[in-house]
Amino acid sequence: MPFWTTVGRNYYVRRLWPFVLVYFVYELLEVGILAWLHRGDIDWGFVAVLRLLGNLAVESSSSLLFLLVPFLLYLLALPRAFHGGKTDRVVTTVLFALFCLVNCCEEVAEVCTEDMFSFYSLKFWQSPKEAWPHFGDVFPLWPSALCVVGGVGAALAVFRKRLVCRDGVPHVAVRVVVPLFAAAGAFVLSWMNDDMAGASPDNMELAKDGMFTLFGDVFAVTPLPNLHTIFAFPVMWASGLALLGLGAFVVTRWFGVERGRLACFGRGWCERLKAVLHVRSDFALWLLVVLAGVLLVRVVSMGAYPLMDTTEARYAEMSRKMIESGNWLVPMFDYGVPFWGKPPLSFWASAATMEVAGVTAWGARLAPFLAAVAIGALFFVWPFRSDRREKALACFVVLATCGLGFVAAGAVMTDEFLALGTMLAMVAFWKAVSEPVPRPVWGFLMFAGLAVGLLSKGPLCLVLAGLPIFLWTLWFRKWRTVWERVPWVRGTVLMLGLSLPWYLLAERAFPGFLDYFIVGEHFERFVVKGWQGDLYGSGHATPLGMIWVYGVTMFLPWSLVLPFLWFRARGVSARQPGEAEESVFLWLWGLAPLLFFSVAKNILPAYVLPGLPALAMLVVRYAWRADVQYRGARYVLFLPCAVFAVIAFFLFGGGFGHLEYRCQKDVLAAWDGRSPLYYWDGEKVPYSAQFYSGGKAVELKPGVPVPPVREGGRVFLAMKEADYERFRAELPGWRRVSEGRRYVLLVSPEGGGMKSVSAGRVGS
Repeated sequence: MPFWTTVGRNYYVRRLWPFVLVYFVYELLEVGILAWLHRGDIDWGFVAVLRLLGNLAVESSSSLLFLLVPFLLYLLALPRAFHGGKTDRVVTTVLFALFCLVNCCEEVAEVCTEDMFSFYSLKFWQSPKEAWPHFGDVFPLWPSALCVVGGVGAALAVFRKRLVCRDGVPHVAVRVVVPLFAAAGAFVLSWMNDDMAGASPDNMELAKDGMFTLFGDVFAVTPLPNLHTIFAFPVMWASGLALLGLGAFVVTRWFGVERGRLACFGRGWCERLKAVLHVRSDFALWLLVVLAGVLLVRVVSMGAYPLMDTTEARYAEMSRKMIESGNWLVPMFDYGVPFWGKPPLSFWASAATMEVAGVTAWGARLAPFLAAVAIGALFFVWPFRSDRREKALACFVVLATCGLGFVAAGAVMTDEFLALGTMLAMVAFWKAVSEPVPRPVWGFLMFAGLAVGLLSKGPLCLVLAGLPIFLWTLWFRKWRTVWERVPWVRGTVLMLGLSLPWYLLAERAFPGFLDYFIVGEHFERFVVKGWQGDLYGSGHATPLGMIWVYGVTMFLPWSLVLPFLWFRARGVSARQPGEAEESVFLWLWGLAPLLFFSVAKNILPAYVLPGLPALAMLVVRYAWRADVQYRGARYVLFLPCAVFAVIAFFLFGGGFGHLEYRCQKDVLAAWDGRSPLYYWDGEKVPYSAQFYSGGKAVELKPGVPVPPVREGGRVFLAMKEADYERFRAELPGWRRVSEGRRYVLLVSPEGGGMKSVSAGRVGS
């Protein structure tokens, strides 16, 4: 069968046309209803209608391409022997139903609420008790639900026998390129739509509608700025390179060139690469390629967007102050003000990487990225009973491609180092108690991991590691084994020797630190709802049990795959003794953060991170066991692990929707770096402004004299947009030079500095 016929007519066209047709039917219905409802408000001139149709075509096409990417990834991951079979028909029907459901929900919500449902659904997701009584006021619930059920049912009734194509399957090179090319095309169409609509890059079609369609507004997807900068260029470069490779492959097929003469595009290249990388199977090679691609995108993207206020910018600024002041004992919240909220390990690490890579966002994020790589390396230490290297690679891929694993690997936070310490302790404990010949070094490494946790986030690591160890020992009555193989006395001495000196030195330098950190941060923060004792922010009040919702959302997409694999693997009995004990240990480890924080009222999504490595190992464990009964089942690991899935889950509102992006980098773009820089009175200098100004930004307070400015010098003043409009008349001659995220930057008249400060008002 000719190459181009298989790709064009007999495979992708036949498999995709039901999706495409249903999507455009939904779109046309929505546009038609909205046009009829607002028929009196629309200018029906020829140019206006043409512009509307063009904008709609581009917008709908970009959304459709994003929506098709998961199905294209499914076609890539599906083993060739499964195409057209019963399993393929069932899975495709489920994917088609989800496709129709999320798209129909989004279209109905737009019609009923005039595109405001996403904002309300975010409130509902975060505070369901407060939002539910008003839910019926937003849109007619039951009629909308009937419309959705009817639309999805009709689509399934019409197309359920037309969803599977039994024709020849394209070469894997083609199936790799198609989703890449679809995503790259969606990015390009998104930019085109912004240009046509006159929108700013921060409100791209990619973040606004494409991902809303992918998950539906019921999931409260919230866009983050700069997403196109993070992902668009890597995706388009990858698709371009893949397209070149596919072109070379087609040339070899068309002109009958022997594979040996172009080994880089054939089997010879794969074998040569496997020999260089010391992997034995094609499966392991593809795992390694996927992992390298995800890590490359993450490390490149770390410098593509500025630090986020408040957490990232605050922690990065404290690390920068360490470098500036030379005081590495206690992180400084402000000059002369110690930070008692966290131990210093993550700050030390970011300061060290900024010393090497420069005081930039990329330099600050390099430290958590290296910690994430260290966590991935620990998978290779875990005593897998077979296919050790392949399973370790698969675990690393699962962790790197889940939502929180991907984001935390490049976010300036303490949680990545807590996860590193916890994993080191858990892996070392399991090696100590499971190896046939005990080795004392693992017991000491366990306590070294606990010391890492104590220096990264405090005594919390003792609970997150101790709870699963205690429950596992109790479950299997391994008291004697655990006591004999773990050096409890000497290990505790080692742990305290590595961590306690810092605590004592910090208390000596700043009395009161231990009371605030131990009692406030580790007790009152979690049991007192809306805790007001935080010296550096505010409590994060959430309903009880919200940590379980965070656990599901932060581990997406694998939280959806894990139950499926467990169900498929449950009929395969354990082959070797000890497998049941290992499974229970991993489950206890993975669920420990959820169990512990179930009674906490002040939590964040990142609190589930220490348990994700165990859940990743469970995904891989069940994939291999399911593969015994259903040959090729482990290839499901390739389904959600592409970067496109990570893009989508990065936007998932359940975990990151409440983040407010307030970085001051764009505001300070016009500052010359030498002139005095002030922030309007009563407005604390944002942490990102402190970082990007090198600590030179100063808060302008009423009645405080301003230092003299040299003759002919200038003064820069940053203030909120609302304050600027309010006091604009009192700033004669001041020129607006930059703006961004609700702030504006003004510069004083040429040759004139700031001469007076009266009741917080500036005169020149």
